[in-house]
Amino acid sequence: MLRIEILFDKNAPQKPSDVMLQALEAEVARKLSPQYPDMITRVGFSSGQRINISGTKLAQDKVRIEEILEEIWMDDGWIPEQNPEE
Repeated sequence: MLRIEILFDKNAPQKPSDVMLQALEAEVARKLSPQYPDMITRVGFSSGQRINISGTKLAQDKVRIEEILEEIWMDDGWIPEQNPEE
């Protein structure tokens, strides 16, 4: 079973909002769940920033997942609009 963890540094001066974390998790699920329907995704905070991918059978699968995650990150279309008051 594929497991993806995207963790942000909880001590970083500019942390993503909860809304942004939820949007990122939803976008990862949207892009990858057709190929990996039993995938488990976690997006949250940790003591350091990192991405963990486990449960792939082939090295090429892990590389492809990393490429998809990079595409998601570079395409900011999934980021929710922020109100000026926030």
